[in-house]
This record gives sequence, structure tokens and C-alpha cells, in this order.
Amino acid sequence: MPPIRSPMLLFAFLLSVVAPQPLKAEPLQNATNTRQIFAGASTDPYTLAVRATVWGYPLVRAAELRQKATQPEHPFAPRPTTLATAPINRMGQARDLAGPDTRIGVAPNNDTLYSLAFLDMQAAPFQLDTPDFGTRYYIFQFGDADSETRQSHGQSSHGGRLPPIFIVGPDYRGEIPKGVKVVRSAQRYLMVAGRLLVDGSQDLPNAHRIQDETRLRQWSGPGRLAQAPRTSQRALAGDMKDVPDGLKLLANLGTVLEDWRVSKEDAGLIASLRRIGLTVENGFRYAHLSSAERAAIERGVADGLAIIREKTRHLGTLSGGWSTSYAGSRFGRDYLLRAAVAMDQIYVLDKGEALYPVAHLDAQGRQLDGRNNYTLCFREQDLPPVDGFWSITLYYEKGFLAANPIDRYSIGNRTPGLAYGPDGSLRLVIQNEDPGADKRANWLPAPREPFMLMMRLYRPKAKAADARWHPPAVQPISTKVPPASGGCEGS
Repeated sequence: MPPIRSPMLLFAFLLSVVAPQPLKAEPLQNATNTRQIFAGASTDPYTLAVRATVWGYPLVRAAELRQKATQPEHPFAPRPTTLATAPINRMGQARDLAGPDTRIGVAPNNDTLYSLAFLDMQAAPFQLDTPDFGTRYYIFQFGDADSETRQSHGQSSHGGRLPPIFIVGPDYRGEIPKGVKVVRSAQRYLMVAGRLLVDGSQDLPNAHRIQDETRLRQWSGPGRLAQAPRTSQRALAGDMKDVPDGLKLLANLGTVLEDWRVSKEDAGLIASLRRIGLTVENGFRYAHLSSAERAAIERGVADGLAIIREKTRHLGTLSGGWSTSYAGSRFGRDYLLRAAVAMDQIYVLDKGEALYPVAHLDAQGRQLDGRNNYTLCFREQDLPPVDGFWSITLYYEKGFLAANPIDRYSIGNRTPGLAYGPDGSLRLVIQNEDPGADKRANWLPAPREPFMLMMRLYRPKAKAADARWHPPAVQPISTKVPPASGGCEGS
């Protein structure tokens, strides 16, 4: 190379050598972990769009859930009795167990009545007061706006009686009443979700009495508790008609960012997203981007969502077609795991309170589908180890309960008439058609299309929490199967 005699050319040459170079754009559709997606700095629009999608998807899902629950435009519109939704800053109570018409969030349980509130912590502190629950299982979780649950209180922590829960925003430095348990929100919005165990329809009136004695009110000083005012919420920009479909997720993320408190851990990532028009000051502004940049961003969003969907099939330890995440509701900096849990199981409880093994596949690695018949058989020594209770719920692939002729959406150790074998084993039958009188008590009906199963282990024993126990594989079967009480031989 000839010598560079111009000082300005020499300076430019040295700058090109020592300055950090942006990463070359590489397709990320085959990425399987957070490290692959977020390694290194980048200014490439496609890469940044993938990162924004994986990091921001849970924030958007939480915001969508908040707005769907609180209905800002029609806050007092009638709601189905299976939904616990209410206007912002108020607690709603589901009066019936979830069913096929429960279309909020994903994967609702069919074991407990929900209580639900979304709080705007700019309003003021809130206080949650509850009655004596006795021996009935209950839990209240406090879900942050990134979909993590870092605090929950209930039977496991306080027995039958909770102290008053004093809920404050991230900046609150005021008075704390005596005798309360403090919950501090990390962001402007906080979800409060209660679960109350119900022992069948005949137990609903008893559960309703407990719900009616539960109070969530705004605290404005000692002895001053009152219903909180409704506050305004930003409309999600992705709902605007002029936003291209491939950019709606980022438009919604932009709305969320306008209310976001940026942590030091996420500051660098959020700053990098300015390159694709995402900022905390102005949301998502993409008009200045070239058509080529927009195309790259739309491709990045699509690939990001596909990466998340694939991760839902591998949430943690995989055993016999069941995937179990032992991270619970705290994901640290594993953004991909957080996004996958938000897609399939948003606002799960922490692992000490509940585990959620999920099966999309049968024992042969094929997609579960109601056009096939299956059995799931537990030997007596392999029954789910819990101190609370366990259940298995069947969902369409999109996470909603499937209607069926016997209105059974879950099955577990509390299902009336469940038939065990002489050896203590439990054989469940999962199929579309009625299996007959000798198996009906153990039948979990399936739709004639792909489905997924979610097991819930409430208050799991150490054997389950430490991954020393896993559910048996879901076995495809022919029409000739033993009766439900026939043991696990031949499964």
C-alpha cells in the first residue's frame, strides 16, 4: 500500500481501523438462545428488529392484556362471569370457572376463580385487604409490566390469613402503615392476580363470600381508604389502521416505551433501538426509514416471532414430550425464555408456588392432535408430587380452552369419580370421542385438531421443583386399550 501523506486521509484511515465496526447482518431465524440473538453491538435494522421483538414481546403482551382487561374506551361494559376484568385501578372477580369463552391472556386455569386488577401506580398507593381463607388454597401474585412476577403472597407464605398488602410505585418514599406487607412495582403499571381454589360448582357460593370480603382501595393516609379514580392510558399505536401489519408489534412496543422506566441493564439495548425508530421519547417512528430498511425490519419481526414460537416447545427441561421451565416467573436476562413464557403462559407463578410442564408432542415426537387417541398413565409412585393440588388442562394451540360435550377442560387429583387401578396407578384417556362408560371418568376431551396440554403443580414438592420428577410421556394408542382402571401395562 502506498504511504498516506495527507493528514486528513491518514486520520480517516486510522479511524476506520480502530473504530468499532457494526456487526454484519446475519439471519437469526435459527437462533435458539438469548446469547445468539443479543451478542455484540449492531446497527443492522434486521438484527435490531429481531432483538426488539424478543425483548419487547412480553412488554407488549402485558400491555395488551391490561387494555383488554380494563377496556379504557368502555370500562363498565358487561363482561362474562368467567372473566375477572374491571376498569383500571379496580379489582374484578370471576364468578364462574374459566371456559371456552374466556378469551383473555393465554392458558387460563380451570381450577380457581380469578381476581384481577391492573393498577396505575401514578395514582397513589393501594391497599389490598383480604378475609380469613382458612384451609382453602389461595395466592395473590403481583405481576410487573415486563410479565415477570417477583412477588406473590398466599397460603404458602402466610397460611390462612394475609396481612394488609401495601402496594406502592417505584418512586414512593412516603409513609408506610404499620403491620402491612409492602409490594413495590418496578414500572408504572402493575397486575394483581388472585387465585382461589373452588371445589366444584357447589362450592361457588362459599368462594363468592370470600371474594366479596376482598377489598382493593387507594390509600391516602392512615384510615383513609377509598375507591381509586380511573386514570387514562395511552392507546396502543399498533391498533391504528395505517400501521403496516408487519410493524404493529413495534408500534405497540413504542407506546409501552413512552411509559417505561429504563433500567441500567436495558439502557444499552433501548438506546440501540433508536436506529430503527424506537425511543422512549417518541415511541415508534418509522416514516424516515427507507423502504429497504422497513422490509428488513418487518423480516426481523417475523423471524423474532418465529424464534419465540419455537422456544415455546423447549421452555426448559424436555422429558417425554413435556417441556418444563424451572426458571419460574423470574427470567433475569434470558429474554427469549421470558418471551416464550409470555406467548404460552403469560404471568405464571414463581416456581416455588407452581410448576407448569407443557406438552405439544407425544411420546414419538409428533404434534398432539385430537384426530388421534392418547393415554397418559401414572404409576402410583409417579403421581405428581404436590403439597397443594395438580391438574392437566387441554388447550387449542393458541392457548384457549376447547369446548366439549361434557364441559370438562381439565382433569386432576380433584376430579370427581377419578378411577385408579388396583395397583394405585392412574390412566387418563385423551381423545375426541367418548371412550365409553368404563373410561369416561378419566377422559379429557380433545378437539379434532392440534392441541397442547399444560400440567399445573401447585405447591410442588422438592422432588418436582428440583427436576427429579417428570410427567410420563403422552402415548398414542389404538382403539383397543385397557379400561381407565387397568394399570399402566401396555401404555
